[in-house]
Amino acid sequence: MDSLFRKICEEFALKGEYVGYEIIKSGNINDTYVIDLKKEDGSEKQYIVQRVNTRVFKNPDQIVRNAELVTSHIMRKLKEQRDPELKRKVVHIYRTVRGDSFYIGENDDRWRVISYVFNSSNFEQTTTKILASAGEAFGSFQRLLSDFPAEQLYITIPDFHNTEKRFADLYEVAEKDAFDRKKEVLDELEFLRGSEEYASRFRKLHERNLMPYRVTHNDTKCNNVMFDKETGAPLAVIDLDTVMPGFVGHDFGDAVRFAANTADEDEEDLSKVSLDLDKYEAFAHGFIPQVSDMITRTELDNLPDSVMILTLELAARFLTDYLNGDVYFKCKKPKHNLYRARCQIALARDVEKKLPEMRARLEKFVIVVK
Repeated sequence: MDSLFRKICEEFALKGEYVGYEIIKSGNINDTYVIDLKKEDGSEKQYIVQRVNTRVFKNPDQIVRNAELVTSHIMRKLKEQRDPELKRKVVHIYRTVRGDSFYIGENDDRWRVISYVFNSSNFEQTTTKILASAGEAFGSFQRLLSDFPAEQLYITIPDFHNTEKRFADLYEVAEKDAFDRKKEVLDELEFLRGSEEYASRFRKLHERNLMPYRVTHNDTKCNNVMFDKETGAPLAVIDLDTVMPGFVGHDFGDAVRFAANTADEDEEDLSKVSLDLDKYEAFAHGFIPQVSDMITRTELDNLPDSVMILTLELAARFLTDYLNGDVYFKCKKPKHNLYRARCQIALARDVEKKLPEMRARLEKFVIVVK
């Protein structure tokens, strides 16, 4: 790898002498490394180097273009605000000396370079303190991009959060029942069919001009935020490959769905599965003050429901994969996707019961709403 990284340093004209690299194990799609370079004054500087998974991102130039557009916009806004932490609050996307997005290596591998957020770290755990900071980071991301025309972005993963299509795909594979598994999931199918109103909610509101498309991150987990090592303050939102046009609820709902579940995503004992209202409130505490003066009342009112919608969507995806022979999600044990689907359905049942309390807790943090 050392010879490859030296070549990449040359191709991207990175200043300094290559010293070594470290593998970043978090992330399930791209291969990510931190490389160290020693500058002439003896100091070291790090960069992120990634090999993009072109099986997932079939048009890799599009994900780079999206990232360049949104980071340039955020950079301009932070400069206008004279933010002293500007260089740590937005990543920089590098191009080669020939102006290319990637260095193309062996086997047609696409390698790219992104700035490293210095003196920072990220977290896998989801304490209420971390969730409040993560909510602030993703809310700030929305706010800084509120005037960016989302239609300029490529749709890098078609129908990623098209909940209605996820339901339709489920019904189609259930009808075919190619692996004779439908008889195992009749209760799950019945519950999802009874929840179809949620699946169409965002589309119908958008068609009535009540819910606009915005720039959404679409992978709002805590480990996609970099925090200051000393203060814990949120810095840059990273991993921008899934940035696309979407609805604000996609980011809010998926963040809460993942972080506020009291159990693991594949928990078999469903009595352990519920929504932690304190973690929900912590994320809302960070997120809502950043966006409440720029989103509409309809968008705000539907944020609690977005947790339900995104939970149902993932349940449908897991169940679809189970009925389809487990071809998409990696499975570590028999019936893994079935356990995942049942866990999400159990979470959705609990979320639905708690929606009134979720609305009340969210309202505490609203500043101004149009």
